[in-house]
Amino acid sequence: MKILPALVLLLAALPAAARPDPIEEGFGKAGRMIEKAEYAKARSVLDDVFDALAPEDPRLVRYHERTGASWLREGIIPEARASFTSAVRAAQRLKVVDEALAKSYAGLGLCLRREGNDAYALKFYKKARAGRLDDGTRMFVEDQIREIEGAPPRAAP
Repeated sequence: MKILPALVLLLAALPAAARPDPIEEGFGKAGRMIEKAEYAKARSVLDDVFDALAPEDPRLVRYHERTGASWLREGIIPEARASFTSAVRAAQRLKVVDEALAKSYAGLGLCLRREGNDAYALKFYKKARAGRLDDGTRMFVEDQIREIEGAPPRAAP
């Protein structure tokens, strides 16, 4: 038996949960590209992910957040802000409360700080802090809040 047909038969026999999810693979690939500063390529991969998402898929929030993150890292604030806003709107429409929403609030806060609007940024940082964040993002958000409020940053543990 040839290897490729055998592999196809084997994959078909696997339960659906064991098969790779192309959307999750796309998010992973885009994340690696963002880390390597390949922002346009990452957004192209994310656009392919978007095309594969159903209109009611809660991962739409993550798509917009990741797109915003790529724009933000590239320093294109208006596009980043628009993407993070789309993430928040998608989360509201789909009733999603997850890490992507909290990171979108943090991203909006950072965009607003770069635009010189610390008072409005503070509101978004507080929303982010109230959400589900990984430890690194939570520390960043808390430092931003302290800085805006005039308190010195805390030393890392």
